[in-house]
Amino acid sequence: MKKIISILTIIVVLISCEKKETPLVFDTKTYNPENLDACDKGMCPVIKIEKLTASGNDNFSDTINKAIEQVLVNTLTISPDDSQNIKTLDQALANFITSYRAYRNDFPEAAIEYEINSKSQISYESENVLSIIFDNYSYWGGAHGYGSTTYINFDKETHEQLSKEALFSDKGGFLKFTEGQFRNQKGISEGENINSSGYFFENDTFSLPENIGFKDDKIILIYNPYEIASYADGQIILEFPITEVQKYLRPNL
Repeated sequence: MKKIISILTIIVVLISCEKKETPLVFDTKTYNPENLDACDKGMCPVIKIEKLTASGNDNFSDTINKAIEQVLVNTLTISPDDSQNIKTLDQALANFITSYRAYRNDFPEAAIEYEINSKSQISYESENVLSIIFDNYSYWGGAHGYGSTTYINFDKETHEQLSKEALFSDKGGFLKFTEGQFRNQKGISEGENINSSGYFFENDTFSLPENIGFKDDKIILIYNPYEIASYADGQIILEFPITEVQKYLRPNL
């Protein structure tokens, strides 16, 4: 009888160990001309990418790493034709370097170098949600470079990336609340057209930005340059304590 109990105890322990998830571990991999093989074979642009990398929980870390890589690929790909063929960060970097060399060949006296600068890091983590922020800057020639911020969010229970819509239980209520806050911040009265002060919301209708994330127990909304205003206006940022908008957010966020 004691032997049977011992065997059952071992089985229970083994099952418990199987159910216990391996914790996520994050580190940062840096890409620059000094450690890129392509830059050993010729001149290279300014490259500094600090890429957050997850490990330790295979399925979840794969989801996170694929999402991080896709953001970087999008940042490094500006031509619609290129976006059809570029699927990985290595391919995107190779294309960026090739484009730079063609630029230098055409304009050898150009004073400004091509540049990509990106840093990704965890901006917020709760029991249920993980939020990662990217601060990006790129220059591909022209009058000026382009700086932007990107957020990606994950459900730690389902191990899925969260779409913007999936953050809310009452998106309509949050949209109405946010429009009121935006109008107050920008001095646009309720009866005025939302674009009366020079903004260019599509169809003159207020909308949420492409990038919404979390930081310091706040929800952060970032309109990047050109999203609703001119480049000169820079980023337009709204932030609210999570406790203030909890009723609009999905449960357990």
